[in-house]
Formats: sequence, structure tokens, C-alpha cells
Amino acid sequence: MNNPNRRSRRFADQLKYEIGWIIERQVNDPKKGFITLTRVRMSPDLRIANVYFSVLGEKNQREHTLEALNRAKRFIRKELGTRIESRFLPELRFHFDDSLEYSSHINSILRSIHREDDNK
Repeated sequence: MNNPNRRSRRFADQLKYEIGWIIERQVNDPKKGFITLTRVRMSPDLRIANVYFSVLGEKNQREHTLEALNRAKRFIRKELGTRIESRFLPELRFHFDDSLEYSSHINSILRSIHREDDNK
């Protein structure tokens, strides 16, 4: 018997790969920027895929990228239908992943604490 969490993880991993491929090769919006998909989280019923991304650039680039992804959402979902065998395709919701920035901020705080300790 398959574990539902394992099934959800496998489906999320497959979606991440396919969505990344579609965005990179088929979404031609110049405002999308240089995108990296960081993770996909599925709702328990697998009907919603929360797609997290990071992008090079400042805050305004993030907003442009999010707008470009939302404009391309229907196209991406349609292309997924040709690439994934599933009874249904989940609704796609795109989110900026700020975990990289957060970890960088924490690291800089820890480095400054170390410097202070070294100076004492």
C-alpha cells in the first residue's frame, strides 16, 4: 500500500520538474526573469499546488516575475496536461520563496556575533 505522503511528495517533485521545464523553455514573457523553482507543496487532496520560486534581482523583479507566472498559469497548466498522466491537474499558486534571504540574514547575524565574541 502506498503512503499518501509519499505519493504527494512524488507528485510534487514531478510537478516541480515539469513546471520548471515549461517555464524555462516555453514561457516567453521577458518579465519572468531568471527563475528557480525551490519547491512545490501539495494540498492534502492534491487539488492545489503551491509553487515556490526564487528570482535574481530586487523586489520589483520579484513582483514582475510573479505577475508573469500568474499570466502564464493557464498555459503552464495546459502544457502540464500533455506531460503528466493524472486524472486531474492541480490549481497552480505561485509564491516567492524568501527562505534563502532569511537564511542569509540569519547567517550575517551569526557572523556579526562571532566577530563581537572574537573582539572581546
